[in-house]
This record gives sequence, C-alpha cells and structure tokens, in this order.
Amino acid sequence: MPVQESPCGVSDRVPGPSSGSVGGAAEQQHSERASVVSASEPVAVGGGATGTSADVVVAGRGVTVVERPAVASLEVVSGGISVPVEGPPVSVSSAGARGSRGRFSDAGAFVEPGREGVWEMLRLSVAPATWSHYSTGFRVVSAFLFSRGWVPGDVAESFLEDFVLDSSRAGVSKRVVQGRLAGFAFFCRALGWNCPSSGFIVRRLLRAMGRVVPARPDSRLPIHHDLLIQLLSVLPDLAHSPYESALFQAAFSLAFFGALRVGELLVSASDRARGRGLLVHHVLLGDSEVRICVASSKTDQAGRGQWLVLHQVVGCVSCPVARLSEYLSVRVAVSSEFFVHADGAPLSRFQFLAVLRLALVRCGEEPRSYGTHSFRIGAATCASAAGMSEAGIRRLGRWVSGAFRGYIRPSGASRGRGGSSMGL
Repeated sequence: MPVQESPCGVSDRVPGPSSGSVGGAAEQQHSERASVVSASEPVAVGGGATGTSADVVVAGRGVTVVERPAVASLEVVSGGISVPVEGPPVSVSSAGARGSRGRFSDAGAFVEPGREGVWEMLRLSVAPATWSHYSTGFRVVSAFLFSRGWVPGDVAESFLEDFVLDSSRAGVSKRVVQGRLAGFAFFCRALGWNCPSSGFIVRRLLRAMGRVVPARPDSRLPIHHDLLIQLLSVLPDLAHSPYESALFQAAFSLAFFGALRVGELLVSASDRARGRGLLVHHVLLGDSEVRICVASSKTDQAGRGQWLVLHQVVGCVSCPVARLSEYLSVRVAVSSEFFVHADGAPLSRFQFLAVLRLALVRCGEEPRSYGTHSFRIGAATCASAAGMSEAGIRRLGRWVSGAFRGYIRPSGASRGRGGSSMGL
C-alpha cells in the first residue's frame, strides 16, 4: 500500500482509513444517559463516557439533543479526605496526621510562596487529563501515607511497598496502582522529594500483581467500515434537517478514515483556549483529496502538527472527500470551529456520542459496547485486516509506541457486518 508523505506529518494511502494518560480507578466518573423516544416506545441508551447528561428525543424523523450539566459524582469521605474512587478503595487507617490530610490533599499546597508561576507552567507541560490523573494519584497515595504516619517530604520505600500490597488485597488492578504511583512520584519530583517508586521491591510487587490478576482487555468494540456505512445511512432519518445529517455524516467519516481521537476532531471550551481541535483553516479540500492538519494531540503536546491526506473513494457513500464536500457546501461561516451546527454552535463531544449511540440502536447494535474511540479502533483493525504493516498502522493513528496493538481486534470481534471488508 503506498504511503504518502506530507510536509507537516505522515499519512497513509490505503483503501479504508487514511493517514490512553494513565487511567485510574480513582478517577471521578460522570455518567451520561440518552433517552430515545419514538412514536411507540422509549429506548434507553446508557453510557459510561464522561460528559454532561442529556435528553435525545426522536419524534418521527427528527432528533433533538439537549445538554444538561453533569450531576454524577462518586466520592469516599473518610477522616477529612475526599478521595474519588472506582471500585474497591485502598484500606487507609484513620489514625495519624488528621490535621494535615484535608489541607494537603493537593500537591500544590506544598509549593513555596512566589513559585506559583512555575507550578502553572508545570501543569501546562502535560495534557489536562494527565494532570487530573496525576493529581488523583497524589491524593490517594498521600492519604494512605498519612495514615501510616508519613510527614510530607522524602518517602520511605517501605511505605510504597505497603501501598502496593494493600491495593492488591483490596482488588485494585495493577494498572490503576501504577497510575497512582506515577502521579504521586510526578509531584514528589516536582517538589524535590525522594520517591523510590521504581525500587526493586515495588517493581516486583507490581509484577506479581500482573501475574496473579491479568489486566482486563479493552471491551470497546470497533466500528468497521461496513458498520460505518450503516451508520451514515440511518443519519438522515435521525437528523432534524439535511444540515445536521451532513454534519454528522462528515464527522463520522472523518473520525474513521483519519483514525482521529475525539479531541482531535472536536473543539471544547478548554481546547479552544489551548488551540486544540479541528478548525476551519485545518481543512484543505481538493478535487480528489482532503488535507487535514492535526494541530495538537495526545502524543503531540508541543503542537508541532501533522497533516493527513485522505483520498477520494469513488462511488462509496463513506468517501471522506464527498462527505466533507457536502458538509462544506452548507456549512455556516460563523465560527472558527470546523464542525458546527446550523446556529453556529460547535458540535460537542457529548452530542457526537449521543447521536452515535442513537444511530447504533437503529443499526441493531448495543450502544454501550461502543464509544468515540470505536472509530479509531475500527480504523486500526481494518488496516491490519487489509495487510498494512505495523509501521503503517502506527503512522495511520499517529502512535509513537506499540500501544496500537491494543487497538487491533481479532476478526469477528465486532457485531458489525463484514468486519474485514472495506466496502471499496
């Protein structure tokens, strides 16, 4: 399969797609629910993806997505500490350092006066999600250490060994424990404290956790090309106007063929301030191809940018050039964000996911088995099935490590029809 180089990055020309920050059980979770109401009966479409809650109402051939602020929150409050958790908590004694725990659950509380600017620049050195994960790790580990009589400063390796052991006994996964330790160690280094999180015993305990309780595989299903075609075909029946239909068809097609993360495709309020997401000047449409600039991404925090080249697929309903051309012919020119509604409001991640789940229901799929990342998983899976090399798949999704292997699903993993067929 030929690979086309572009000035700012690398793209693959293949039939089909062209071109995880540390997760922790301590993350605060927001749930979202979309309720599908037809002329005859309601169908609940639930999630687990972060976002605001909403109502998605279908009346005849129309769809309305109304967002509401998220209200879900999961916390464990003990001894003056509020620790977000998911699943079994690490056992933490209530004895010792009661006066310190509530005050110092945030690493920023230890920053010397006058160095707030340095701390802010440190925060900007990592992705917002990574900073959030690291902060959670610091809160959880420091809460445990306080219960063992730790005084803020250098950390004895035996304390970290106890943390790993207690976490294992509580049923916390190896990946979560590693994430918490990584976050705690990050802030310890920033504050100049010794933190032997890579000590011999700590590493061996973590290895033992992985041997005793293997990591659970990613259960998200891929959106293969054939399923993509089905999704595009039902959108006109769900959208309340031809404009909205063209909007979501273009967004879905680009997410698949560009193997894009949702943060690379859409622009949130925080992304706008950081110059992230797809903007109008990032899209250059030609007669037989479209060039997309991914200005910044999870693996490109410095914002060097990469150009993707998506080629025309003649006669295919999913053709990214055709879908983007149709959308641009009706797009309202009132905003710098590329994907916008008819009133100029940017397409949000929640709306993207809500309509995706609604379309999945129409296609006879279980919506909770899919997410925004399913397009990216499907792109990698289809590319592998089409015979693309590992190096090509890494360029396809802009992966900088072997993490791409976790995105490739075995044949038949999706309930979508024709898993390996690209429909070209």
